[in-house]
Amino acid sequence: MALVERGSAVEALVGHLAECALGGARVVAVAGGPASGKSSLLDLFADRVADSGALLLSASGSRGERDIPLGAVRQLESGLPAAEGEFVDRVLGVARERSVVLAVDDVQHVDAASLGLLAQLRARAVGLPVLLVVTDWELLSGPLTTHADHRLRLGLLTESGVAELLRAELGDDTAAVAYHRVTGGNPLLLHALIADNRSDPTAAEPGFAFRQAVVACLHRWEPRLLAVARALAVLETWSSPGALAELTDQTEAVAARLTGVLTSAGVLVGWRLRHEAIRTAVLGGLTPAESARLHLRAARVLHRRRARPMDVARLVVASGEVAEQVLDEWVVEVLRAAALDAIATDRGEFAVRCLELALPMTSGRVREQTAADLAGALWRHNPADAHFLSEVDPVTALRFTLWHSEPDSSTEDVGLALANQWIRGSRLSLSVFTPWERAAAALLPGLTGGALTDVVANAEQVLHACPLGDRTVEVLAGAVTALVLADRVDLAERWCLKLIGEAEQRRATTWLALLGAVSAEVELRQGAVRSACETAQRSLDLLPARSWGVLIGLPLATMIAADTAMGITDSPALREVVPDDMGDTLIGARYLRARGHHYLASDRVLAAIADFQACGRIVTAAGADLPGLVPWRTDLAEAHLRFGRRRAATHLARAQADLPAAAAHHTRARTVRVFALAGHQPVRLLQEAADSFRATGDRYSAAVTTAELSAAIAARGDTTRARRVAKNAADEASACGVGALLTRLPARRDTHDHTTLSDAEHRVATLAALGHTNREIAHKLFITISTVEQHLTKIYRKLGVRKRADLHAGLSVHRGASGLLGGAR
Repeated sequence: MALVERGSAVEALVGHLAECALGGARVVAVAGGPASGKSSLLDLFADRVADSGALLLSASGSRGERDIPLGAVRQLESGLPAAEGEFVDRVLGVARERSVVLAVDDVQHVDAASLGLLAQLRARAVGLPVLLVVTDWELLSGPLTTHADHRLRLGLLTESGVAELLRAELGDDTAAVAYHRVTGGNPLLLHALIADNRSDPTAAEPGFAFRQAVVACLHRWEPRLLAVARALAVLETWSSPGALAELTDQTEAVAARLTGVLTSAGVLVGWRLRHEAIRTAVLGGLTPAESARLHLRAARVLHRRRARPMDVARLVVASGEVAEQVLDEWVVEVLRAAALDAIATDRGEFAVRCLELALPMTSGRVREQTAADLAGALWRHNPADAHFLSEVDPVTALRFTLWHSEPDSSTEDVGLALANQWIRGSRLSLSVFTPWERAAAALLPGLTGGALTDVVANAEQVLHACPLGDRTVEVLAGAVTALVLADRVDLAERWCLKLIGEAEQRRATTWLALLGAVSAEVELRQGAVRSACETAQRSLDLLPARSWGVLIGLPLATMIAADTAMGITDSPALREVVPDDMGDTLIGARYLRARGHHYLASDRVLAAIADFQACGRIVTAAGADLPGLVPWRTDLAEAHLRFGRRRAATHLARAQADLPAAAAHHTRARTVRVFALAGHQPVRLLQEAADSFRATGDRYSAAVTTAELSAAIAARGDTTRARRVAKNAADEASACGVGALLTRLPARRDTHDHTTLSDAEHRVATLAALGHTNREIAHKLFITISTVEQHLTKIYRKLGVRKRADLHAGLSVHRGASGLLGGAR
């Protein structure tokens, strides 16, 4: 194995050997931190001694043999020629004939009797060629090395030295800086790290060999070093000579010397262990009980030294089952204080752990307050887990009720009452005081009355002035929804990003889940169908289903609507179990609306009508008949059009148009679209609706309506323009992630002229437009190739196209509006 940056030390020893040969006995001490390469240096020097013809006597000190008298001398004697007499006399006898080199490694572990004889040898060898070379730890030097004639110091390897070793061992020094950062230039740790990374030299990732080297060396070097390293690992930023001495039962002077040894070994930087892998290694050898005791002792030390509750609690939490370990009153005080600090600084998971540990050690009023604090902390991360504590915390009880059942009409919690408007309608009395509370209370009345300018102003006031918190997250979500309903989806998107960013920063899982669901609705409203589905799924996954309560309908409704748009005929979101209580809420109405359109896209028209009618009953009972939120009348009108009931559809569309709440441009576009599909000036009104959808940011509804416009234009005989419009619709749909669906639309069923494709022709045309050959089409439809050819002849004539490549546009023109992606949202 290569040895670098040690050449000058070897040459220095060789020089001392040469000088010694001239008749000058001397002692040379080689000092350095543990594992700094002193033993390897002696091995290299031994080769040079052999070349010089001098006699080499070697010995190595061992911590386990420190109490065995003359253990080191016996090792040295084994290299002497056989002769009678005492050790010192025999060495001096040889020295009168040739140079003698005595190399003693780790002299700090050599027994006292051997040290005495070596000192005696030095005193009697004046004028003889006797060279005594010893290695030791410079901070723990004994008397022999303290009075050495010469001293050499081996430092840690520099970055250049590390790079040289990497080139020799791995042939690649690209990651030299990283290797030096992990090991500090300690040769032993560096070789271990190299062993861990031979398959990928640039990784420099500490592995098994590195951890083993750390533990093995600390065990071998000095028992107190391992204890000090473990104490430093748990004290971390609170490490100091005083705290370290108290935790390890050492004097401050000894603690300082031991930390100096660790620093010289490259293990320690300042008062912190160099790398997390070293910390893991030194603590990894502890049993769970030993680890708990060490952390609790460290917690006591920090508490006595008036450390912050957060720092003390970190150690208590790391110890595990405190109730079985400690009964001291200060532990509860520290845990509760740290929990409140953690809640205030958005470290909810740590707060929960502190309070969970403290709760079994409390009683009476303290227990009630601890349970209340725990319930509040749990709500922010998993509402279902807080339910069992809701009876001791009225705030948590209110929040749980809001999401899971009907709140008490007498509640005095303004945030709860405001939030409930968006879940169950205006059922709770409100007593608002602050400007943002008044603005929030005015949102639904403003939408109902069509005062959209006031709605936008009030929503922005709420979003600017209302702080994001456990009592306000639903109110803020409602304000974002109000912006969407007032045709300001651009502002809604901006506020979603801001609120989600804050929730992420504060690590509030419950907030992220709800705000993510609202963000998915905004994306769907913008026509970003695939992105909306993915965002809704991510928000749904943040909480267990039981934690969502009735609000689970928000992400599910978005996922169902997105699946419908993407042509998925059996949405997985429909298989999710929803609470029974959701059916009477505005959330439930939004869910039923999405399900109704999913049924409509699958030709389950009667099931769709039932869902849309249920939507109407729910929003009317809730006092929140908002066509922008749940346009059940135009939804029901679309279903009636499937049966050719144009008069019923027109009546429903007119009823929606007469509502002040239908003032938003997006809502009006829905109404205009239904009038057009019912046969009222279809080309002009569909163009108007498509333009309105684009103006309000809804690309998907614009694509749907544009496709319907192409069909209306084709019905008037202008096939050239119809194809051009159909291509525009296909491009818009593709931008929304649903372009392929335009080739899967069912044919119109309300026309029966000579240009209408039969069902069989439609199936053949669809497969041909998708690129299938005649043989493949015949195989898929179980018909002959001749039949396929006959169908294609009729298809080309009816669609007015001349070649297969034109079928896509021709079909887009031919397909009717009633089946298009389940209709515009």
